[in-house]
Amino acid sequence: MEEFHNLPEEYRENIEHSLNLLTNGNILIFHKPNSFFEKRFRPYVVICSVVTYLASLTMYLGKVFRGELQLTELSYVVSVYMVSVQAILKAAIAYLNKEEIGSIILELGRLWRTQDLTEEQINKKNAQLKRLKFCYAVVYWINMIGSWQYILAPLLETVFRKFILHEECGLLLPFSCSFPFDPSGSWGRYIGVYIFETYSMFRIVYFYLGVEFLMISLCSNLATEFTLLQEDLQNVKPERNNIALKAIIANHQKLINLSQQLDNVFDKVIFVNLTSAAVPLCFFGFSAKVAHGVLQMVNNFAAVISLILPLFNMCYFGEQIREASAGISDSVYHNLWYRGDVRFQKILCFVQRRSQKPCCMTSYKFSPIALTTFTTVLSTTWSYFSLASSLYEGEN
Repeated sequence: MEEFHNLPEEYRENIEHSLNLLTNGNILIFHKPNSFFEKRFRPYVVICSVVTYLASLTMYLGKVFRGELQLTELSYVVSVYMVSVQAILKAAIAYLNKEEIGSIILELGRLWRTQDLTEEQINKKNAQLKRLKFCYAVVYWINMIGSWQYILAPLLETVFRKFILHEECGLLLPFSCSFPFDPSGSWGRYIGVYIFETYSMFRIVYFYLGVEFLMISLCSNLATEFTLLQEDLQNVKPERNNIALKAIIANHQKLINLSQQLDNVFDKVIFVNLTSAAVPLCFFGFSAKVAHGVLQMVNNFAAVISLILPLFNMCYFGEQIREASAGISDSVYHNLWYRGDVRFQKILCFVQRRSQKPCCMTSYKFSPIALTTFTTVLSTTWSYFSLASSLYEGEN
């Protein structure tokens, strides 16, 4: 933990936010548990609540095979279920690779440059950090506000209808789950189940956002280092023994190795994202379309935005790594290489050839991630949405 806090603050800031979210879900990368609550109590509470919640959601989903769910309710249940499974899978991947993640964070932090930068490099670095902070703030607050709205809406509706309008209505819960008892049998049982579902869902939200933010923060910082290296290569001059050029090449090799390590850890997270993104997006959009009230429509629309933004950030920052690493080749081209000796020119030629194979994030080593990936997911989602809408209109 102390080694992490010794890293530059501008590098550490967004990563620390991500680690705090994961800590709330009991995925500890640098944090060392001190109290009895953190060591013994919280891990069991988190695991038991999330597993029980997923099991109850799975039991309710079993009504699909018994033909007890309409298409509108099916779309709502499947969306929540798939997002929950997606978040738990990503949390499991992060937990199993937390030593590798910690090593990547520390190694990239040691390479993070704060001195001997030109004015242009400082401007580019600050612009990238500002962009990352903006993306983090937008995604975080939309997800947190949307989650609270989604969870509290049924409680507020129940209280309003029972105590303000004095209507006869059931006790509404935020999520459709099956329990071995009737959760609406009494107010005490209802409030207990409501707290359980809220706590469990927010662990899932912390899993989902924590892994996503950690991945895009590392991608952004790695792309920043490649961008700074472009300027170094463009301005390096021939000198005796080419000491400056050798130092740049050593830094370039370290960044390439880090990009490979980063992809080795997060390629599975990206695979989970891409294989399970279209269906919940489609069904949340469909639920918003067929919603009977404004509140339900707003809740489902907020869920769509909450899923789209992290997906866009993943593709956007993946594209940045690809462009920044490939830009090394252009920097070599713009260098005054013709003023150097043959050895200087050969070294630059090797650097250029290596950078023409850009570093990138992949989906399980199968498909490189870029902004075109995002448009492909949206296109697939729209196809599913059109199919679901046609089926619904055919039934009615």
